Amino acid sequence: MNNNFSPTNIGILNEKRKRKRIISSKECQFDMKDALQHIFSAFHEAVKLYNLEIGMTNPQDRIRGLEASYFNSKLMQCLRSYFETHLKRGKYGRMFLYENGYIVLFKKIGKDGKPMNIRTKLMDAIENQLMGNLFDNEEDGSSPIIFFGYTKTKLGEIVHPRILYIDENSVKWTIEENEIAPINEINLFGNISPSLGHATVKPELKIKKKAE
Repeated sequence: MNNNFSPTNIGILNEKRKRKRIISSKECQFDMKDALQHIFSAFHEAVKLYNLEIGMTNPQDRIRGLEASYFNSKLMQCLRSYFETHLKRGKYGRMFLYENGYIVLFKKIGKDGKPMNIRTKLMDAIENQLMGNLFDNEEDGSSPIIFFGYTKTKLGEIVHPRILYIDENSVKWTIEENEIAPINEINLFGNISPSLGHATVKPELKIKKKAE
């Protein structure tokens, strides 16, 4: 008689299940289509609003965490103009975007190149792409999680927006703003545009023969 409770089977049952894995940045660009362009556009709009409005408060009067909270609020405001109801407020007040089967989180990036967070069980689950309802009871617990991050300079400038995919507590790949291509130029299997279906071949030069 087969023993369904062998040590091997128990180990499989106890293994934490993973979300859908995104192998490359090209796959993410293909899936998200023009959504990534909208996210970067919202970021630049938010930076302009933030710089304009934060300047009305003297730096000596700004309480701790004000600048980060204020910029994130401006970013959510600009994102909502593009994504409307797809921008959601989840558990613990965390804002996230659910778009085209992806969950997008928004965080400042630290010196280690990863989102700045206090280490918690929730963050461990996020950075290991563990399956489950981490943000909202109605979310798809198998949706891949990506981060939209940015850096703040010593002068207080908000710069270097990019997309990060984190798994096994490390950054697996990133998408820089200048890497985003129109959807008709993205091909998961190489650099050839799907609309062309073949490589471009330069025409041969015809050499005219001299008259004899």
